[in-house]
Formats: sequence, structure tokens, C-alpha cells
Amino acid sequence: MTREGSGKDRRGGIAIQTKRLADLRAVAFDLDNTLCYYALSVEEVFSEALRRAGIPPETLGDLTGAATRYAGLWGEVQETLESTAQIRLHIIERLLAERRSDDPAVAASLSDAYGAVREETGVRLYDGVRELLDDLKGRYTLGLLTNGPSDMQWEKIRSLGFGDTFDAIVVAGDIGVFKPDRLAFQSLLDRLGVRASESLFVGDTYGMDIIGAHEAGMRTVMIRRDPLPALGDVTPDLEIPDVASLREVLL
Repeated sequence: MTREGSGKDRRGGIAIQTKRLADLRAVAFDLDNTLCYYALSVEEVFSEALRRAGIPPETLGDLTGAATRYAGLWGEVQETLESTAQIRLHIIERLLAERRSDDPAVAASLSDAYGAVREETGVRLYDGVRELLDDLKGRYTLGLLTNGPSDMQWEKIRSLGFGDTFDAIVVAGDIGVFKPDRLAFQSLLDRLGVRASESLFVGDTYGMDIIGAHEAGMRTVMIRRDPLPALGDVTPDLEIPDVASLREVLL
């Protein structure tokens, strides 16, 4: 909870900073793991992709470790490559190289199979998100700011039916500026036509979402499904277990 402000109410176990969340004009959201999630984990996709491509499972070694490494590498290279396919192939090539395998045909086959599994299974909304956004729309200007390549993120946005939900959408791959850079948040604020001080950003990642939005001057809500690890010096104005809990705060 915030260390500033006064006036706390308790509803549904949520400590609400009534002073700090007053006078909001806009509410903006992160996308992945805030509003939606992949139907299959990276580990599950790897398992199915290896099977489809006819590649021995041991090629990537322990799939839990490979999935963790995949996610870490994605964050490292997403700003340097334009398309999802390029990013995915580059990461898989590196994973294979780390296993002392440098067959480009194997990398390409596994990358294609991975993409096919992801496309087929897609993303899903967390419970209550659709209803929450519909109800917020009548009271606030709504924004969406998401990292990632343009092709992948816009496909998610279309598949979730978000075309008319938000007043402004910024995909980092479109503008070449990624969270936590404050300029990514400022780009969204400019499109929404609101000041940072009258805006709230909701996200699940402390470094990317909370730090970045705070540096841009926005108030923040962190989706915190796990109390560990401890957060740093910047404290969110509110911590909630899931995005649907915003209903108790904003409506």
C-alpha cells in the first residue's frame, strides 16, 4: 500500500487509499498477465512444438529451465527485432546454441511449430475483465499500453475484441519505445489527452509497469498475485490480487 495519503476504507479485504485515488479522469492498463494470459505456458508450448516438429524432447533439455530462459531472452531482444517470428527464431537459435546444437533447420522447424501452437491456443481474459472494462468506460477515459512487437500485440488486441474498448492504445513496437521508459507512458497520456496526475496505471510487473508509470507521474495499481518478492522503494498506490478487484475501488 502507499506510504502517502490518508483516509482508508476497507471493502472486500482491500485497503483503499481514498485520497490518492480521487479525482481520476483516466485509467490505463498493461495487457499481458494483467488483462489476459496465454492459454498455454511457454513450457507447455515447447512440449507440443517439439512433438509436432518431430524433435527429441531432450534437444532443449529441461523444459522448465528452457521456458524461463526463453522469457528472459525475450525481454532482452524484443526491442532490437521487429517481428514476432524474428524474435522467436533468434531466441530458439540461442537456446539450441547453449545446448551445443546449431542446426538451422532444427531451429526453424521448432520456431514454426511453436508459432503454430501459440496461434491455435491464443490468449484468454481473466475472469471479470470484460465486465469491468465495460463499466469503467462510462466513467473514465481508458488506455492500453503494452510492450512487444506490433504484429503479436495487435493480434491479441483484435482477438480479445478490444478495438472499441479503449480510447487510446499504444503498442511499444509501433513507437520504438518500451516500458519502463517514461516516454512510452507519456505517449499514451498524450493520446488520451489527460495529465499524468489525473491518471492511473494498472499492471502486474513492478519494474516495467509500476516504476515506469511512477516515473511518468501517474498513480499506480499493482496486480500482485504473489506477495513475494518484496517490492523496492517505489510503492504502488494500491495492491490487489486481480484486476477485477478494481471494481471495489473505482466503481
